[in-house]
Amino acid sequence: MPWSLPRRRGDGARHVQTQHIVKNRILRQLSADELKSVQPWLTLMALRSSVVLHAAGDPLEQVYFPVSGMISLLAVMQSGEAIETGIVGADGLVGGDSAINGHLFGQMTVQHDGAALTMPKARFVHAYLTHPHLRNLVDRYQSILLVQAQQNGACHALHSVRSRLCRWLLQSQDMIGSDTFSLTQEFLSHMLGVRRNTVSVEAHAVQEAGLIRYRRGHVTILNRDGLEDCSCECYSVIRAETDKLMGPAKT
Repeated sequence: MPWSLPRRRGDGARHVQTQHIVKNRILRQLSADELKSVQPWLTLMALRSSVVLHAAGDPLEQVYFPVSGMISLLAVMQSGEAIETGIVGADGLVGGDSAINGHLFGQMTVQHDGAALTMPKARFVHAYLTHPHLRNLVDRYQSILLVQAQQNGACHALHSVRSRLCRWLLQSQDMIGSDTFSLTQEFLSHMLGVRRNTVSVEAHAVQEAGLIRYRRGHVTILNRDGLEDCSCECYSVIRAETDKLMGPAKT
């Protein structure tokens, strides 16, 4: 094989408990045999907001299965400007396609504090090739990321900043599982591909409509139904495709 497998960890290594594994939508669908194979190679790590997990063009060393928090996938231009192409939470994994097929073109940045289970790249590839059910789950999730990228491209071109903002807030609430989460105008300007003053105007309008409360870098969802009415169709398209391919999210 063109890669070498890491040596098995010693008895003193901290093994990830099932309570963490069941929080990830991919890992909790594994069979007992599959879980027995991958669990010794999973390591729990903290996710800290704004930390770059992987820069565009760098070699990938591990894949990430988030169990909480949220990771943004970004397309970064030579000028340093960036725009979000997808977000990943406890519904999936980050780095799977790159581990299997090679180069990672985008940047992976933590958008909200949380935790992830990491797995060495070589061990992930070995498990992917060995276990058909795991391979099927990973392939289906990669299809979801493609849907996100395609829908985001159409959304940026066709929909208003306000409707995109509402969609992004809904997706973030789904990923994080909380009505309140941290959010800065600078970060949101990258996510939406607009200037900070535009973000300020639109966020103020959504707040004045009674849909959110936004202050001191934190946003609280006050009226989810209202946000759904304000959001573009992309939110329901992405959510429906995710549930169809991966099964309903754990409640």
